[in-house]
Formats: sequence, C-alpha cells, structure tokens
Amino acid sequence: MVSIYKDADYLAAYKQKKRVLGVYWAVTLFYAVFCIAWWIYYMGLPYNDPMQTLPKACVYVATGLFIAFSFPYLGIKFSRIRRYFKMLTYVSEGLKNEEKNYFYCFEEKSLQKDNIDVVACIFETWNKKKQEWMDREVYFDPEMPDLEFESGDYVQYVVQSNFIIQYEILEKKALEFEELEDEEEYEEEIQVAEVADETDEYQEDEDIEVSAVEE
Repeated sequence: MVSIYKDADYLAAYKQKKRVLGVYWAVTLFYAVFCIAWWIYYMGLPYNDPMQTLPKACVYVATGLFIAFSFPYLGIKFSRIRRYFKMLTYVSEGLKNEEKNYFYCFEEKSLQKDNIDVVACIFETWNKKKQEWMDREVYFDPEMPDLEFESGDYVQYVVQSNFIIQYEILEKKALEFEELEDEEEYEEEIQVAEVADETDEYQEDEDIEVSAVEE
C-alpha cells in the first residue's frame, strides 16, 4: 500500500509546532523584561517627577501591542499547527478502518475537517439492502502528494478519523460511471414528467369546476 503520511511528516509538524511556540515565548520574555525594566526605572524616580509618565506610556503601548500580537498568533497560526499535529498523532496511534470501494471524483470545495483544510474524495459503494449506489466521502490532505487513482478505479484504502492515510489500486477502470449518470438523469426526467402530469391533471380539474359553476 502507498502510505500518504510518513514519520518525517510527523517530525516536521512537531518541529514546526515547537518553533512557533518558541517564537511566542521569546516575544513574551522580551515583553516581560521590557516591562520590568521600565518598572525599575519608575521606582527609581523622585516623587512627582515629570518623567513618571514615560514608563507608564511605554508599558501601556507595549501591553497593547503584545495583546494584539497574542490573539491572532495563538488563535490562528499556532492553533492550526497544533490541530494539524494532533491529527498526525491520531494517524500514527488511532484506530484505523480498511475499505474497498470504487473511486468516483474529487470534490474541490472549501471543506474543513477538524479545522483542517481538506479535499473530499467521493467513492461509490453498492448498498445490498437498498439495492442502489451510495456515496462514501473520505478526506485527503491537500498538502500531501496527489493521489494516483482515477475515476472508476477499484481502490483499497485505510482511513483514520475519515482521513485517507493509505491506499492501493486493486483494478484500474473497474467501473464506468457513465452508466450510473445516465440512470440518474433518466430518473430525474421521470420525476419531472410525473410532476408535469400531476400539474396538468390539477389544471384540468380546476377547468372542469369552473365550467360547472358557469353553467
């Protein structure tokens, strides 16, 4: 089977998380030292010294900048990296399911799974109970190399938390989806025709009632 995620991906995500968090702690340390230095300077000034406003103003400005930096940095950048690292942890340690289905298409939409940008892979599976084809949607990380299977391929794949992590193409072009599409279009045409017939019958009934009233 082709493995989408490797040990190097996990280590790279861990280093990125550690590096981003290290930058934040460095900024926090600089902010703390900056405030302590101004506090020491303030405590050394004489009573009612006109320079007392300077350390206060500097600390107020620094605090505002630190808060403005912290919210987007931790809430967006670090949060996304942490979730991605968490997902990779589940990939390596979590429970996995193995399935075999016919691949239909990629769904290029703005999708997210666990706040991670993903691409939906649509598979078709035959439901024996309902006697019809049903969609099976799994997710693929767009930052990884493109998947090699094409529409109609019979694919064996492994998912964890609905993320595809391994796959193997068992048979190329095992199923033609044109037949399925024709059947769906035919069913839609039948439904439209039935609705049109019902509308015509309803209109005829109304015409008969109007004629009876006029007589």
